[in-house]
Amino acid sequence: MNRTPCLAAIRPLATTPPLATAAPLATAAPLDTAPSLDTGQCATPEESVENRIPPPAMASAALFPQELWDEIVDQIAGNFDEHHNMAHLKSASLAARCFVQRTQIYIFRSISIQKSPPMEPIVHAERLLDVLAWSPHLIPYVRDLQLYAGDTRSLYAIAQIPWSNVLQLTLNSVKAAAGSVVLQSVAKLVGMPSLRGVVTPCTWIKRLIFVQSQPRPVIGSFMISMPVTYARPEYITFSASNPIIDLLLLERTCPVDLSGLTRLKLVELDSPRINAFLTRAGRTLTQLHLKGNDPKLKNLNFDLLPNLTQIDAFQISEPFIHFLARFPPTNRIQTINVFNDRREMVNTHSMGTTSKEAFESAILEAFLPALKRVNVQVQGRLPFPGVGTWFSSWVWEYIVRDIEASLPRLCESGLLGVELVPFHGSTIFW
Repeated sequence: MNRTPCLAAIRPLATTPPLATAAPLATAAPLDTAPSLDTGQCATPEESVENRIPPPAMASAALFPQELWDEIVDQIAGNFDEHHNMAHLKSASLAARCFVQRTQIYIFRSISIQKSPPMEPIVHAERLLDVLAWSPHLIPYVRDLQLYAGDTRSLYAIAQIPWSNVLQLTLNSVKAAAGSVVLQSVAKLVGMPSLRGVVTPCTWIKRLIFVQSQPRPVIGSFMISMPVTYARPEYITFSASNPIIDLLLLERTCPVDLSGLTRLKLVELDSPRINAFLTRAGRTLTQLHLKGNDPKLKNLNFDLLPNLTQIDAFQISEPFIHFLARFPPTNRIQTINVFNDRREMVNTHSMGTTSKEAFESAILEAFLPALKRVNVQVQGRLPFPGVGTWFSSWVWEYIVRDIEASLPRLCESGLLGVELVPFHGSTIFW
């Protein structure tokens, strides 16, 4: 569920709260009807002054260490689901000054600009600008920036904010043409030095490392006058159906430095565009993650992947068989991983329509001089830390024997391996 903080609910404190001092209650005028400590009867005025023990003074919040109040907020944030978290945190921020700073850290951790009525995203973006201009100390609290509005004004406004600690950027419903203001704004956001991930519906850029470069044009004639920080990803999921990331990655003056890219995941392959991308980035790739039933695999240019050592495949079928047969003699493939989410080697989720014999023949007959291992990966999980895997030992042994029996030639060649891979609540490949 997207969380949009109530931007108007919290305002910064202009000054730190003054220390409250307790009034000396012993000097208060006594009550004629105050009960006597000895008899329980009504005391005389003289007795009330003499015998009454003043109650302890109420301690001010400022007299307690701030760490105590922060711990209370941490407990509130950790003991409820996301929806109730926000409600409780907002209430706490309005309840006492000592809660404000800590609750702001949680409330503004994720900012979401939603796409709703035509003018609503613009209003959200401009409200966010107003709040952050009034309270710039909130900017470093933002870790997750979600943009579901792709209009020019919203993106331009968001790109002007000097984000300093954003780790993940989500771009949804964002479309642009080369050289447009939208693309310029996205390029500026992707260049945030703190960024570690860019997420769109079908394309992700993960594990970003940043390097400094000299000023140069970013998109078309768009010029950044200060030294530019370029994203340097190690892992990209590439989809031809998402134009905004495609434009960024294929642009010659792209703000993403692809010299450190080692892993590529292909989704909805579009051969001309992916080959254009591999022309820029293919030489550093060592791991390729793909769907084995994609008919467009036949158009992939292997000459652009000279250093590829590992292939991860899902839903193997005829296109993958032809894919293996087309590798040039100089290939360096050492490992082929085949994902399998059931006990059987062949099922609709892993091998598709390809028979076990066809898969074995494709591996053994392909010219793969550096091949050392063909791993069948079985999905598993650790239900509780230290308790064990999803499978008991005898069940796991049965699974291994069953897979080895289903691929006897690969097993005899010594290439076959069976691995348990982590379970994260859904299929790990797609």
